[in-house]
Amino acid sequence: MSPAAYPYYPHSFTMLVILAMGVLILPLASGLIGTVHRLEGVIDTQREIMGNSLTITRDTREVIDDVIQLQRTAGQYHLLRDKGLAGSLRSSYRDLHQRLTELGVLLTAPSPQATLQAVGQLNDGLYLKLRPGRFLDSETFNSLKPEFDALHRTARVLQTSGDNFVQIHLRVLEDEMRAARRRLQLLTFALIPLTLVLAAIFSGMINRPIRQLKAAIQQLRRGDLRALPNLTGPQDIVELHNEIDWLRQQLGEIEAQKNQFLRHVSHELKTPLASLREGVGLLAERVAGPLTERQRSVVEIMDHSSRELQHRIEDLIRYSGMMREVGVSTITSLNLSEVLNTVLSRHRLAIEAHHLQIDVQLSAPTVYGDREQMETMLDNLLSNAVKFSPVNGCVLIRSSLISDIVHLQICDQGPGIPAAERTRIFDAFVQGAHQPASAVKGSGLGLSIVREILRTMGGRIEVGDLPPWAVCINLQWPAHSAPDAEYDAL
Repeated sequence: MSPAAYPYYPHSFTMLVILAMGVLILPLASGLIGTVHRLEGVIDTQREIMGNSLTITRDTREVIDDVIQLQRTAGQYHLLRDKGLAGSLRSSYRDLHQRLTELGVLLTAPSPQATLQAVGQLNDGLYLKLRPGRFLDSETFNSLKPEFDALHRTARVLQTSGDNFVQIHLRVLEDEMRAARRRLQLLTFALIPLTLVLAAIFSGMINRPIRQLKAAIQQLRRGDLRALPNLTGPQDIVELHNEIDWLRQQLGEIEAQKNQFLRHVSHELKTPLASLREGVGLLAERVAGPLTERQRSVVEIMDHSSRELQHRIEDLIRYSGMMREVGVSTITSLNLSEVLNTVLSRHRLAIEAHHLQIDVQLSAPTVYGDREQMETMLDNLLSNAVKFSPVNGCVLIRSSLISDIVHLQICDQGPGIPAAERTRIFDAFVQGAHQPASAVKGSGLGLSIVREILRTMGGRIEVGDLPPWAVCINLQWPAHSAPDAEYDAL
């Protein structure tokens, strides 16, 4: 089933990213705008209250001054009997009356309003008795002292009421600012989880198709050519996934053609090789007549070369069979030392020719696996170690059991494997750059076969470092506790 775009995804990956950024910015922007608007309201209220507070504080104190000025001007007018002060007396009354009127607009609480009315009534009553047009004698003027004292007391009460009124409004402003701060905190606490949730949702929507593409690429990298899982995402990502799936199909066809070619070539070569081996055997047995020393040397060369060719063809057949994913292997308890001795006997002549020393250290002498496959792995690895080792060199074969994992190392003192080749050396038909000049060129399938066998066992192979050895091939696979188990082979 081919993957398809889902309706909740935008048409393109770019639109998905833009949409994610827009949705994430929206709550933050709305919260910021609301915060600015609320702060502007608080600032306007603060400006108004502070202005009114300054005016009230100033005017209530000036009321006291106006009362003093009224009493002084009235005394000068009536006691000195100076008609020129009539205008000053009227001005003092009007100034106090105007001041009380302005305060009446600002002092809106009942208590200050009542005090204002009391000051206004006392001011009006005194002015009726003190207004210009006639002069009061000293005794009559002094009889008004209690009314002046009452006006002074009431003016001071007005000052106290004004201060209390200002303090109340300042506390109201503090409460409003505190409430605004709480609202901002609540808004922040609400926006943080909302933003995180939205970020998690869109992060998942963005990362999901990327992870699926990565998984598809990694599947191809592992050589797994099975159908790719469906992908959910924007249309352009789905189209890219379709291109990867097309590439997978093409690789599958190429792999099938390669395996078919390997099968045909290996079987086509096997029949004439059998005839060649038979003919060489007849010559070696002198069926066709006696051979001279030089002829026997040629026959030995032909026999050795035919055996090498047979070994290469068998590698091709074995690798082709593994790639077809058929066959069942039987796991049994194996004596690693016995299996190793069998393999070493096949390479005895090459080991003696190179004067090599084989250092065997088997801390895990018993392993579980398929006997034939175990011999194949050891044969390929030992063949490489012998081929690349210098004359009078040494080959290390070491096994250990760590945390129910079998570790097998085969190390040699050859030229080593460059770091750039360490990941490619296990691919089919790949050969290292450092090839011995006297060795017969191989097929490049030995390490690939070992890797495929280890895959069937749930293991792995890698090139390791173990100074002073030039190169160490490390094999790891689970130590099966139950013998006679079966597993599907690749």
